[in-house]
Amino acid sequence: MTALLTAELRKVTTLRFWWALAIAPLAVALFAGAIFAAVDDTLTTMDAELTTSAANVGLFVTIGWVALFAGLFGAVNAGTEFRYSTLTPTFLTSSDRDRVLAAKLIVTAAFGALYAIAALALAAICLTAFGGALEFDGALAGLLAAGVLTSIAWSLIGAGLGLAFASSIGAAIALLAWYPVGEMIVGAILAGFGAGSVVQWLPGALTLSTVLGAATDGVSDTAPWPLAPIALLAWAALSGGLGWWLTRARDIT
Repeated sequence: MTALLTAELRKVTTLRFWWALAIAPLAVALFAGAIFAAVDDTLTTMDAELTTSAANVGLFVTIGWVALFAGLFGAVNAGTEFRYSTLTPTFLTSSDRDRVLAAKLIVTAAFGALYAIAALALAAICLTAFGGALEFDGALAGLLAAGVLTSIAWSLIGAGLGLAFASSIGAAIALLAWYPVGEMIVGAILAGFGAGSVVQWLPGALTLSTVLGAATDGVSDTAPWPLAPIALLAWAALSGGLGWWLTRARDIT
């Protein structure tokens, strides 16, 4: 298994997409940290809770972007194998497909965590450097942990889609269509049929519920804590499991 993990890591680091996809969330972290630190600076005469909340918004924005690009990383990392037909020799030289797919998902999750850690650390540094009212306490630790968890979950969702579609482009398009607007459209349709409560259990809404639940007491009409992160991880397991099953049964030639 160690050899497979090493091989998978080398596959990722020898290509450019892993750091190219990290540029956008890091840039968002930089500007979000600076902008919301400035907002905090203008609110110094107001209530302390208000300024702390304004600082946390910079982290919320960063987490939202990190989750999207972690998902895109997973989609590209998994789907590229089919585009360049590199999965066939890997399957032929390994003992079984399950070990290969497990290694791919483990490395994908590790990079999802790395994206979140790097971006959130940069956002926190900017908030602190520019005078934002960022309190380093248990609530902040929970928020940062929630950011890492959501990034890992979306990286696995993206990887599952990449494996299921056998295409990095198809999986990336599905993510880009769903994450910003697709879920809102589905939510509006469900609300029209009187099933609006279902929306809170969709992956995008669960991401928001996970982050808010870690930093605050939550918001009405969102999935409660700790069910939100559990349900989000269930979506990740569903997507990753579906991609795993389809790839395991697919004729890779």
